[in-house]
Amino acid sequence: METKKPSLKKNIVNVSILLALIGLTFFIIFRNKDGFSPASLGEFVSKIHWPFLVGAFACMIMNIGFKGLSIRSLSKALGYHKGLRRNYVYASADIYFSAITPSATGGQPASAYYMVKDGIPISHTTAILSVNLLMYTASLMALALITFILRPNLFVNIDSWIVKVCIIVGLLVQLLFLSVYVLIMVSEKVVIKIATWLVSIAALVRIVKDKEEYIGRIDASVHRFKASIQLLNHNKKALFESFLFNFIERFVYISIGVCVFYGALYNIPELAGVKINVIDIYALEAFCWFGAYCIPLPGAVGASEAIFNNVFKMVISNVILLDSTMVITRGINFYISFMFAGVVTLIHHIRVHFLTKPAENKT
Repeated sequence: METKKPSLKKNIVNVSILLALIGLTFFIIFRNKDGFSPASLGEFVSKIHWPFLVGAFACMIMNIGFKGLSIRSLSKALGYHKGLRRNYVYASADIYFSAITPSATGGQPASAYYMVKDGIPISHTTAILSVNLLMYTASLMALALITFILRPNLFVNIDSWIVKVCIIVGLLVQLLFLSVYVLIMVSEKVVIKIATWLVSIAALVRIVKDKEEYIGRIDASVHRFKASIQLLNHNKKALFESFLFNFIERFVYISIGVCVFYGALYNIPELAGVKINVIDIYALEAFCWFGAYCIPLPGAVGASEAIFNNVFKMVISNVILLDSTMVITRGINFYISFMFAGVVTLIHHIRVHFLTKPAENKT
């Protein structure tokens, strides 16, 4: 895992691409919807019952916090007792750089950079973040299983087959990752053999140019992950805590949209007649989140908004209210969240590079 200092130039390029996607998304939203405008959005916000809106922002902040608590549990298992603030920074860096890079590839390297700067060796940093990713994926699949068991009918009632495909593909991709992780724990040799076979086929059809380089990188990654698991496998308590914190993190994230929906339901007459169980809303929010995993764009911008509208139109028939609910939910759980995480990361970056001396390596 690389721990290079985040590149200012690359950061600017990534943010520019993300802003362009955001601009295009909102241009389409405001242009194609009858009656939906910034004014109607402002009126919608003014009618949301404020305790629910405060709750949504609290969930946004706690979402980052639980990710930090998971990292903290795994760090303590290896003897590194960093404070809550430092772990909040690691989680913020992950969320910010994941949001501005395709397929969230920049999150872990950014977290690793700041952890190494704080004196955690790269080998242990890699172990902590690798196991945390494993527990994140496991918690996601656990939540998906619970959602489909409790509300399979809601998935069936989604009338867009494209959205259904996105949800299934998103979950299958995560299930594949989890299966690979488990297979590595059982036998890394099998994983390497399968990967070598796939790379060989890709080389034959000229998808991969340097076959040996790819195989070497896969071999190194597999052995690195295996070593990470072995390093933390002795501490079952830390592994359980990491899984629990990741599960709560996902639950809190979904709660942002639930708070927005019920805040609107509380005061807006057009929604007063909507009769829906809170579990149904959690399930619908979860389906929106699952579907976003099949989109490789930064933050799944554009696609997430479309998925939300297709899923929630079975509950909210009024187009203006539907778009308003979507914009506020996405505004808090993604746009404001990643900007907030970026500010936290920037403040820490300035403190580390300009205001304090480099941390010593302490265990």
